[in-house]
Amino acid sequence: MRTETRDHICSSQAICFQCFRAGVERTRARREAWAQRSLPFETPATELSTREVAHRQRMLEHLARSARLHA
Repeated sequence: MRTETRDHICSSQAICFQCFRAGVERTRARREAWAQRSLPFETPATELSTREVAHRQRMLEHLARSARLHA
C-alpha cells in the first residue's frame, strides 16, 4: 500500500504514523533478508557428511510430525 503526500502530513520534527510504519516494515524486511542470507540449508547436500544429512532428516521429520499434531 502506497500513501501519497495528501494522505498524511509530516513536519520537520515529527513523522506521521504511515511514514513510521513504512520505515518499520522496510527495516523488518532488511533484517529478514539479512538473516536468510546464510541459512545452513543453502549448502549443497554433496558437501554434508552423512551425520549432518541424518540430523537434517530427523529435524524435518520432527517438524512434519509437529505440523500434523497442530493442524
